[in-house]
Amino acid sequence: MNDTIDAILMASGYGRRFGANKLLAPYAGKPMARHTIDLILDIRLQAACIVNVFFVAADPAVHSLASGLPDITLIENKHPELGQRESIRLGAERSTSDYMIFFPCDQPMLDAETVLNLIEARVHGAICRPEFRGVPGSPVLFSSEYRAELCSLGEGEHGRDIIKRHPQALVRVKASSSEALIDFDKPV
Repeated sequence: MNDTIDAILMASGYGRRFGANKLLAPYAGKPMARHTIDLILDIRLQAACIVNVFFVAADPAVHSLASGLPDITLIENKHPELGQRESIRLGAERSTSDYMIFFPCDQPMLDAETVLNLIEARVHGAICRPEFRGVPGSPVLFSSEYRAELCSLGEGEHGRDIIKRHPQALVRVKASSSEALIDFDKPV
């Protein structure tokens, strides 16, 4: 496939349930969000179809995790109080590729196999989501046909609301393990 993909790393959460900014919390020797950044940079070497990497963050300390790294565009989220939909909108508006894959940055055990399975499963008009034994997770890959909807999510809406509106578009992709889909809401 020659279709292009933009990776949108969403790092604007407050981490209220975590008790602190979880994206800066150490996990396996580095800040949690840095695991996602490093994973995407490694995958980009294997999957030339990823043309842009956008890192959407509100906290300057989180932004600094990607500052100065090659080929990452930093996007400041000035309205994190609007929730995940604001990070989605900011990334989707900047995207010019055939597909967008949205990564929450609180899944430090996400692996390349799961992401590459998503990339391989892409087809125009589809929404590709990883699952393990029927349990859905993230990241989620959207075909560009959903860009307008991603840019205009309403209050309290997320990408899963688009999936609910277009169930026929959903492509379920096998995740490598249940651990790959774990997002951290409490300190480890």
